[in-house]
Amino acid sequence: MRLLPLKNCWVTGVTIALYCSLVFANDSRVILPESANDNLELLLQHDIGDELPSNYLEVFVGEQTNCCSGKSAVAGRYFVENRKVTFEPAFEFILGQSYTVVSRSVVGSNHGTTQVQEFSIEPSEKTVRPSVVGIYPSGDTLPENTLRFYIHFSTPMRPHLTTKFIRLLDAEGRSDTAAFMNFKQELWSKDRKRLTLLMDPGRIKRGVAQNMRLGPALVEGNRFSIVVKEGWPSANGDSKASRFEKRFLVSERLSTLPQIDHWQISVPHVLTQDPIIIDFDRPFDRVLAQHAINIIDQNGKPIQGTVSLQKNEEKWIFMPQETWLDTTVQLVVDTRLEDVAGNNLKELLDKALLINPEETKNQDLDATTQRRWLKLRSG
Repeated sequence: MRLLPLKNCWVTGVTIALYCSLVFANDSRVILPESANDNLELLLQHDIGDELPSNYLEVFVGEQTNCCSGKSAVAGRYFVENRKVTFEPAFEFILGQSYTVVSRSVVGSNHGTTQVQEFSIEPSEKTVRPSVVGIYPSGDTLPENTLRFYIHFSTPMRPHLTTKFIRLLDAEGRSDTAAFMNFKQELWSKDRKRLTLLMDPGRIKRGVAQNMRLGPALVEGNRFSIVVKEGWPSANGDSKASRFEKRFLVSERLSTLPQIDHWQISVPHVLTQDPIIIDFDRPFDRVLAQHAINIIDQNGKPIQGTVSLQKNEEKWIFMPQETWLDTTVQLVVDTRLEDVAGNNLKELLDKALLINPEETKNQDLDATTQRRWLKLRSG
């Protein structure tokens, strides 16, 4: 981490203009991060007592000239030790992204100063040109009430650009700007290679105001495209992604509860390393299906292995690390597992007004898992 006595800017009273001078001796000092997973530190000349540490130190995305009125600070946790305030961001800093740090030496006094400093973390070497390597669900036909899309990139990407570069287009090329939820904190994986797009549930649930006013975002029988426009910069800003388009046809809604009893399960032979294969009755959420289904041995311990999804997320394959020894294993499914329409094993996402309420939920709502014993084949 580096200690930078940069220009010191402060605001007195209700004055709007910023006045800058050199940092005075004995003033507060900010220690800026040198790598993406470093924290920020503020060294003060006094203890802050019971005051909120965020009153003394905040971080914003963007350049100093565009900061910070009307913007939300970067999410994270604070730690206070003696006269040091430490900020740990919820996600690591993005290489090449400009950030602005606002620090205060004294809160609630005109005698204190507010420092405004800009920093960025430059990569040690350039990355390859980014590209979209896949959009999921991967099927060419998707239900009208599809809830999520996952966009996978080849390299870490710069965040806070979703509304600029992603479009949902109909067959005529018209863009639906109200189709996706607009979050202050975008839904990125920790490595910034996977972006989650959540359809506005108000466009999915029938009978609610948003749906009645705008209609569903996806309409059965029609064709749509998700377009990632050309020019999205990588995390370090050295290169930009090319255009990518996923086209699909919209089918009827998924309006029934997922049930394990409807799955076709193929079991391996004992003393082999053949996989357990599940053919679902519908496409399931790709990310959830990789973690919500587990295989347990006869002693109740998880069996280690790798999971893959195939056939447009309708086939689940578990490849064990070791040879199958038990003659019987248990399939354990978290009831929060969702299909691509957001229906989990307990309850439907869209409880349509005309559907029998008893058909919209599993009667055993207290269960956190559903289980089934699987007898492996002998010989």
